[in-house]
Amino acid sequence: MKSYQKEVEYALKVVKASERITLKYFRSKFRVDYKSDKSPVTIADKSCEKFLIRELSKKFPEHGFYGEEFGDNSEGHEYRWIIDPIDGTRNFTRGIPYWGTLCGLEHDGEIVAGIMSLPALKKTYYASRKHGAFCNGKKIRVSKLKDLEKSSIVYGGLKYFLRTRYEKGFLDITNMSYHDRGFGDCFGYTFVAEGQAEAMLDPIVSPWDVAAIKPIIEEAGGVFTDFAGNATIYGKTALAANPYLHEPLLEKLRLTS
Repeated sequence: MKSYQKEVEYALKVVKASERITLKYFRSKFRVDYKSDKSPVTIADKSCEKFLIRELSKKFPEHGFYGEEFGDNSEGHEYRWIIDPIDGTRNFTRGIPYWGTLCGLEHDGEIVAGIMSLPALKKTYYASRKHGAFCNGKKIRVSKLKDLEKSSIVYGGLKYFLRTRYEKGFLDITNMSYHDRGFGDCFGYTFVAEGQAEAMLDPIVSPWDVAAIKPIIEEAGGVFTDFAGNATIYGKTALAANPYLHEPLLEKLRLTS
């Protein structure tokens, strides 16, 4: 089985170097533009993505890229990096530190490695297939709690659950849980990866939102799927949970889907 350590080690250096760009703009004055879907974009997003593509291309010229800001140029490539230069741009533009730079590696259609940097929090998560998940060099694991009534649930975007087919299942989950909080974006998944919460539910995701996150959750011992139970980043929804609660939570979402 191929090891992806070489790719992860180099990408870690590149992602860490990109922090100079994002932190330069964070809590400074810059223009916020809005895309067709009304999501914000800034010069920091675009500059960071350009930097990541340029630097990764130096080491891996045969790799393709699929980024939030500049699209997909990976046709015909065996490998491609899936990039979100600033996940949580709304937080970024308001000076809230819960945002991150995400870089996932896909090989022949399988997500095999991921890096998630939270520059304002000085935390970096990374994982590669069969090599474990780490935060700032320390190995991390999901929790072992088996009872929803004792569990903490994290979710993204309350308004995206309400008045949808997932509303009842979501409300059942949060009502039954011990604790629930809407942290959202990549930051929400860190609680699951480090065993501080049992699940993260995200009703609207794009591939670049979760490509880096999927291997981190899985290598930390968790399970990552869409709400239909498919282990994919292309399902437009995401459920990350420890292995004991993933299926029960999925069943509740399925009952109303």
